[in-house]
Amino acid sequence: MREQTNIRFTTGGNRADIVLDRPEKHNALNPEMIGELDEVISELEHRDDILFVVLSGSGPSFCAGADLEWFAGSVTREQLQIRQEYEQLADLLRKIVYLPQVTIAVVHQNVLGGGNGLMAACDFAVAEEATSFAFSEVKLGIIPATIMPFVARRVATGHLRKLMFSGERFGAAEAHLIGLADFIAGTNESMKIADKLVSELRLVSPGALKACKRLILKVDSGEIGLQSGAYTASVLAELMHTGEAGEGLQAFLEKRNPAWIQSK
Repeated sequence: MREQTNIRFTTGGNRADIVLDRPEKHNALNPEMIGELDEVISELEHRDDILFVVLSGSGPSFCAGADLEWFAGSVTREQLQIRQEYEQLADLLRKIVYLPQVTIAVVHQNVLGGGNGLMAACDFAVAEEATSFAFSEVKLGIIPATIMPFVARRVATGHLRKLMFSGERFGAAEAHLIGLADFIAGTNESMKIADKLVSELRLVSPGALKACKRLILKVDSGEIGLQSGAYTASVLAELMHTGEAGEGLQAFLEKRNPAWIQSK
């Protein structure tokens, strides 16, 4: 893995922390930052020892969207090159969605444009109550095309029209109401909520947690539906023959903590 200059990446226990680290640019996304994020996400895809990934930002903002100097330079580049650059962000967001770990975005102050895409790609999003959100691309003559499918996984079409057509800012309360944010925190309290969520999820079966995420992704994509009883039954039957299921059921009957809790 190359040296990281736009993000910080650390691991400890069964958790990884990724921090966007261009504070002087409000963590605006550029090809270099996207490339570094892609590398660490690609590594995490194969890290069975990591169960949780927490994504946050340093400095005054979580992420102010795409770096406008990068975007402005696009008008002088060939259309194919522009498309390839923007496709890198789409690929990154897709990788985040399909990570086997539970992913948590911790956001503050400003979440603009592509920052909303990063947040929406995660399983959970924690926002400080003073956070300001916007899809302001239309005010610049463009649209939030790359991030739209990821935001649409969380936000209903009617809300997308209201927010993306106008480009106006909205607060954490509205983000929570429409499903863009899952938890609202006080000032400087958002990481505490993420830490608490991780602590609570450490009490459940690690294998079951990953299996549940896989199945939710299949349901969300439409791959699994009401006619998929044979598949869902096979998933459950397979889990019943794992060591964790046997331990979890036995621990319940014996009124004790299962081994994955005792080992912590």
